[in-house]
Amino acid sequence: MTDSESIYEITECICSWYDLLGYGKPLMDANWNLKDKRCESQLKRIKSLDLTHVNKFSSIHRTTSFTLNDGIVLNFDINSKVKYFKNQLVMVLDDLLMEYEGLNYNDVGNGYPGVRGIITYGHRYDYMYAESTVSVADSFTSSFHPRVFQMNTAFSKAYLMESSGSRAGISGNFLYIDKYLIDKIEHLILEQNEEDLKFRVEKNLNNADEDYYFTIFRNNEIFLTLEFDKKIVEYNQSGIDTKLFKYLRRISLQDQLANESAFREGQRYLQMEIDEFKENE
Repeated sequence: MTDSESIYEITECICSWYDLLGYGKPLMDANWNLKDKRCESQLKRIKSLDLTHVNKFSSIHRTTSFTLNDGIVLNFDINSKVKYFKNQLVMVLDDLLMEYEGLNYNDVGNGYPGVRGIITYGHRYDYMYAESTVSVADSFTSSFHPRVFQMNTAFSKAYLMESSGSRAGISGNFLYIDKYLIDKIEHLILEQNEEDLKFRVEKNLNNADEDYYFTIFRNNEIFLTLEFDKKIVEYNQSGIDTKLFKYLRRISLQDQLANESAFREGQRYLQMEIDEFKENE
């Protein structure tokens, strides 16, 4: 069978693209001369964000990240064959939101313009097996070709939409979530319930008289709620016809459990200190 006749596996994926706003201006002002001191501000910016550790939340679910200059892309391959994959799917979405919140909060806190991002859904051909090419003679890495980002339509769409910028209504240091992704997650969540986990969805994405939101329940408990701005971006460029919702905030069961755990741990240490103080009286 020739390569053109080969059938490659198509993998469903969620992809987010985050861009550091205003990164290029100091470099352009310096005529792209890194010896100009104006360029150092962006080096300090990247180093302070520590982009090598940007995938600290969702990596537990095998999310992959790739950083190049001021752009950060994260990819999660959807595998419905994994047990409790719906649990994993929701937690990955929650974690990707946290990744964005952390980046944007820290960047703005350091005096920079912040981060703009897109999260969407797509596919990729699973046709490449090596992540890099290394010389056997001297272990020199001659090329990088991260497998999960090759022919990845989610990556391409996220990048194209974010790059459209304010001309397409995508402005400011905000995160925009593709309705295509929301619809796909709802479909996967409701498709078939898993043994002891029962999922359902409540949402309002079109009635402008009420707040826009998307809520996933697990066993009648809020698992994750996303709240959106009422201004929807109608996007129709480069073969992408969709709606983008500007993300405002979330209510997360993961956060609540983490806060309760931290509180209980704090109470335990406080009690230990009280007991030790009483013993020394």
